[in-house]
Parts: sequence; C-alpha cells; structure tokens
Amino acid sequence: MKSKRTSLLFTLCAAMAAVTLTGCDLQNLTLDKILDPLNILPIHGGEKIPETDDDDDPDPTPDPDPTPDPGPVDDHVVQYYSSINSSSSGTTLLNALHSLNSTKRTRTVGYKAMLNSPANGYYKTDPGTSAYTITTFYSGKVNAGTSGLNREHVWPDSRGGNKVENDIHMPRPTLEKENGSRGNSFYVEGKCSGSGGWDPAMENFGLESYRGDSARIIFYCAIADTSLKIVDKEDDNVSNNTMGKLSDLLKWNLKYPVLEREKTRNTGAEGLQGNRNPFIDHPEYACKIWGNTNATT
Repeated sequence: MKSKRTSLLFTLCAAMAAVTLTGCDLQNLTLDKILDPLNILPIHGGEKIPETDDDDDPDPTPDPDPTPDPGPVDDHVVQYYSSINSSSSGTTLLNALHSLNSTKRTRTVGYKAMLNSPANGYYKTDPGTSAYTITTFYSGKVNAGTSGLNREHVWPDSRGGNKVENDIHMPRPTLEKENGSRGNSFYVEGKCSGSGGWDPAMENFGLESYRGDSARIIFYCAIADTSLKIVDKEDDNVSNNTMGKLSDLLKWNLKYPVLEREKTRNTGAEGLQGNRNPFIDHPEYACKIWGNTNATT
C-alpha cells in the first residue's frame, strides 16, 4: 500500500512540474487533467494544444482532414534553435528570435518571384497534390499552375506588411476571387468583413484550421521586423503598423495545432531563404512572448 501511494505521489509531482515548465496558467488546472498524461505532454516542444470545440464557433467551415501531425522534431530543427534559452520570455525571447531569424535568413524570395518563379516560389512552399499545383491559403483548394492566384498579405500591406512582403513566410497564395474579402482587416473571431475584423472560418470558402496558420504567420512577422506590433484590438490606425486581435490569435494558436502543410511550408521556406518560422516549430513561444492576454495564456 505504501508503494502505491509513493508511486502516485511521484506521478503527481512529475505532472505538476511538466505543466509548470510550459509557462502557462495553472488557475483552471484540475486533478483529473494533471493525472491524464495527454494533458501534460508537449507538442513540438511546448504546451499541449487543446482540442477544437466547434460549439464555441459560430458555424465555421469544417476542414475535410484537419488531422495534426505532432511527430517528433528532427535533430536539424533542434539544432536550429540551440541558441534560444528555453526559459526566456517576453521581449527577451522576441529579440532573441529576431536575432536568430536575421542571422539564418540569407536571402528573401521577393514578392513577384513567389508566383513567377517555379524554382523559387510557392511550388516549393505550398505544393498541391501533383507537380506544378499549388494549395491555396484559407480554402485549401488545389490550383493548377499560378493562373487565377495572387499573393495575400497576411500582414496587410497598408499596415506595414510591405516591410516583410519579400519574405515568403508572410505572403500566401490565394485565389483572386477569395482574396478581396478581407481587405486590410485585423483577424477577429466571428467577424466576416469590414473594419470590425475578419475571420477566415466565417467565409463560405474558408477552412477553420487556417485560423492557426494565420496566427503563426502574424507572430512570425513581429519577430522578422520588430517595428511591427501585435495589439489586442479589433482595429487600429494603419500608420501604427499593428495587427491583431492578439487574444484571438493566441487562442487560435493553441486551439488549432500545427498541421503537416505548415511543416512542409516551413521546410520549403528554409530551403529557399535559410530561415524558419519559429512559431510552427515551437507554438509555445507565442504564449511565452505575449501571454497573460486571455484566460488560456
């Protein structure tokens, strides 16, 4: 009997330590969650991402196959982040990632070349199901060639996106007929269009899981160019070079795990430019930098 109690105590302590190391809020942690290993194991080196709860969303478009790929990170990726102190947070971590990105990024693809250069553009980062096809952002459709496509400024051009538009980690291939629906709106959950924000899941063509992709691209832009800031607002003056809504982006980052398409894009972009999006490899970095913004982070 004593042995069983000792074993239980050891398990409980180990679980608490693992949760604490993620840097996230313990306020809502319950005993059953502590004892369930699925709620404490990290994904891609960080905290466990909660499962999608469709009841919280105002009828978003479901993905045909939103299966995450939480496989092990390879040795190359581990080495890539070897200079990053895992215990750092806030501005310290943001600046460290900025420095790493600036060192690793030896070139940028260029805004025009993303669509016009088969060897150096979206065919490498957003491949479709066969040669010379491209998977489109937001809708996940497969497009033959580049006809009918344009480049979506995930961080809008008028809000400072021009500072990072030559970096293939930011602009994404979208269908021309779908691209105009957002304008330069902030990402705001449940909003469809206009100055009040925009949510890809609210469009009839948008897949819900692209909320997660969008959030991690916005986080990347803020470390690629530190003059770009993320704010917890639904809109802001365009001259401020800001994007949001921070609390929704953090929520999406946790709620929608990294999928295989993001890992493929990250590897392709590194091959073209030398640098990776750290928030695809380590989604928990967002919580460490901009945490304590909502109840989850």
